[in-house]
Amino acid sequence: MLRCGPEELSRGDVALVRVGRRLIAHVVVSTGPLVTASLLGHGDPEGVPLGRVTALRRGWWILPLPRVTRPSLFLGQRLASALWARPVARGAARRLRDFTFSGWSRPVRARWLGRLEVRLLRAEDLDALLVFAGERLLVSSVFLRRQLLGRWAREGGAVGASAGAFDSAGRLCGFAYLDSYREEGLALDGLWVRSLVVAPRARRMGVAHQLLTCLVEAARKQGEECIFADVDEDNAASLRTFRRVGFRFSPPELIRRVNAEWDASGGSKPLVVLERALD
Repeated sequence: MLRCGPEELSRGDVALVRVGRRLIAHVVVSTGPLVTASLLGHGDPEGVPLGRVTALRRGWWILPLPRVTRPSLFLGQRLASALWARPVARGAARRLRDFTFSGWSRPVRARWLGRLEVRLLRAEDLDALLVFAGERLLVSSVFLRRQLLGRWAREGGAVGASAGAFDSAGRLCGFAYLDSYREEGLALDGLWVRSLVVAPRARRMGVAHQLLTCLVEAARKQGEECIFADVDEDNAASLRTFRRVGFRFSPPELIRRVNAEWDASGGSKPLVVLERALD
């Protein structure tokens, strides 16, 4: 990166911008005022420009970004974002992604990711969690920050827990947390597994199973007798994963209560409720 002020950036440059505690490197799409955007997205929130990216590096691979590439990057971003706004294009991309990250590519992905480490998140993992959340989760960054620092990684005794899967470069590629639904304003007791998400590059590698096992052990150490989870009833893959870790279907009365709470808060899909005894 070459440090410079916003007045030295032009359309088509790749700028490094600080937004809160995050650093993003996106294409400059406007200079009055400065607006950056991902290749497929809309403008980013207003941030503090730190400089111009002059090259991208991953391991031994280096891609220079000379300023002569500015017109092509700007036009490429405009075209890609316009295509991505079309549902047909997004659907085709999802089908291609599902094929690419299916079982046949697992050995290649395993070599690319390196050894995966699945563990409970600590306070120093906040930045990695917020980056992952911005890419994969619907949970707000404010909620995640408050829960991680105030409950899941609290000194003197955590309440609930969060687990993450890290690749060899330290990037988060899987996440789930365990906490009370009362933290989200729902009148349901107990600790619940929430936001179990694995990035496509790490799927079909046992990551979800390891994340759930990690949370089950954390709940057991905190003295819980039972934990719960709710899953969209049409999400067969998640249901299989929970069942393999020992979760069983909850009584009909609890299922009705959970769906009633979600309906009252604006939920749309019917949920299946599962529970795991920790004796």
